[in-house]
Amino acid sequence: MEAEALKVATFHSHYGAIMFKKRIGGDASLKPVPRSLSSSCGTAVFFTSPFNAESTDENTEAVYIKDGDGWRVIWKR
Repeated sequence: MEAEALKVATFHSHYGAIMFKKRIGGDASLKPVPRSLSSSCGTAVFFTSPFNAESTDENTEAVYIKDGDGWRVIWKR
């Protein structure tokens, strides 16, 4: 169920977003952060593959999962 749900990760830097996308691969894409979420750099990674906290690093702020019309935190630094 969670593997197919839309997730978004936010970052402290653009570099962090690019490296996270590279680490998780799959269907990940770089897009602007949704207005309802905050991010230091404005770039987010959207993905539907399963989330593994080991794919984060010091640049990762948080990971959210789509929950109805909003987003729910599933991991936060």
